[in-house]
Amino acid sequence: MNKTIIININGIVFHIEEDAYEVLRSYMTEVKRHFAFSSDNDEIVMDIENRLAEMFTERLAEQNKQVIVLQDVTDITARMGNTNDFDIDSDETEFSAIPKASRTLYRDMDDRMVGGVCSGLGHYFNIEAKYVRLITVLATIFWGTGLIVYLILWIVIPWAKTRTEKMAMKGEAINLQGFKRNFDEEVDALRQNISDAGTRMKPGFNAAEDFLRDAGEHTGSFITKFLSIIFKLIGAFVIFVCCSLLFASLLGLLFVMGFINGNEMDGFPFNVINPEYQSPIYFSAALLIVIPLIALILFALKVLFNRKITGRTTSFALLIIWLTGLGMAVYYGAKVGAEFKTEANFEQQSLIKSYPVFYLKLNEARFLSKGDSVDYNITFNGRRGRVKMGADLGEIDFYVQKSDDSLTVLVKDFSARGRDFQSALTNAQQSTYTFVQADSIITLDKYLSFPPKQAFRDQDVNVTLRVPVGTHLIIDGDLNNIFHDVNLRDCLPEDSDWNTPSEWIMTETGLKCADEALFKKNTEPK
Repeated sequence: MNKTIIININGIVFHIEEDAYEVLRSYMTEVKRHFAFSSDNDEIVMDIENRLAEMFTERLAEQNKQVIVLQDVTDITARMGNTNDFDIDSDETEFSAIPKASRTLYRDMDDRMVGGVCSGLGHYFNIEAKYVRLITVLATIFWGTGLIVYLILWIVIPWAKTRTEKMAMKGEAINLQGFKRNFDEEVDALRQNISDAGTRMKPGFNAAEDFLRDAGEHTGSFITKFLSIIFKLIGAFVIFVCCSLLFASLLGLLFVMGFINGNEMDGFPFNVINPEYQSPIYFSAALLIVIPLIALILFALKVLFNRKITGRTTSFALLIIWLTGLGMAVYYGAKVGAEFKTEANFEQQSLIKSYPVFYLKLNEARFLSKGDSVDYNITFNGRRGRVKMGADLGEIDFYVQKSDDSLTVLVKDFSARGRDFQSALTNAQQSTYTFVQADSIITLDKYLSFPPKQAFRDQDVNVTLRVPVGTHLIIDGDLNNIFHDVNLRDCLPEDSDWNTPSEWIMTETGLKCADEALFKKNTEPK
């Protein structure tokens, strides 16, 4: 009983006896050693292994057995040849001594016009492929059968994929010498094709080089001109935009300086600036805006006309002017910022006649008083009336709290900022907030006001209405914007108008909705 070994050759598993395996392993070792220094030796060895796998498969099928024995290895390696067969002085003698094998019909995909059928037939019948192609064309022209036969053979005949199939197609002996010669022929043919291709392509390369050089020069010239036009268009657009901004800045400067409109600007942030600082701050702001616009216009003109517009002296002068404006802006900006350093408060209390029910309303209009009319030099030409002022001059925070006794009191807590405590307190004292009581109706102003000449110093007022426990309050929805601690809409039915009055009651724990069930329904999580 002999020991059997399982081997894998080219992905095919074979069972082989141990002595036969040793002979096959020695054979493949000699083959690999022989081709070790050949170019692409791995490809040659792989082709030899493929051929051995094919021959072992055929041998096992012919003898209807499953195990490769020593005799099989001896016979097949003898057919493949030995590496000693290469020890011949002349390559020509070596190749001439190689016997020819029978040819197998394949399509030659390496020498094809369409499908490789004619070149395959040429190899099979040992004639040149051009004659087979000529016969096919003539048969197609005169008898009409050449094309049909060609298509049928194209479908039926397989194409030579592996090196073994290509050698069988050409009738070459499928052994070591055959593999070596076939591989050398392919390498020589590849080198010759590369050489011929280089010779044929050299004039084409020269022509292509000339063409690319000319195309590059013309393309570069076109791109340069195109970019020049784009830059000029951008420069013209920049000049137009900067001139527009420059004109608008000058008009703005004239406006705020009072040359066009003599009225003082009392909107934020202009009302923050002290009257004595307004002219230098506006002037410095104009310099900070105008000088860069002028510099940008000069640069755009330089790009547009490709010439120097200004000298070093002009550029230096513009820089000095701009730095001067920056210094003025920093200096006066710091002085204005210092006006917000300290905060001060003062409180005013007004006793209000008590009622079991109060109606709180909001006066959204701001009317100028008689003193305001004098300050603003406003006359009515003999007609009686008031001038309404719509600007929001200060922040109002309104609270309703429980009174410690049976009195109803309205407390106004004014606050403002200043350079020091005294100036902050003066600014707070100059603030005014008014309300009007008509029986049980209390109308609250929406605005905090202060003298027209007074600069904004973060003035605001906290207005607190303190009522006894049990007092009912009917509060207009307009007050919700300044009302704190409660949301008036929590005491209103759904889909109510925003100004719908709501009813509240003062309790020991604070202001509560008169309809507690409605309040819970509106405030419970949804």
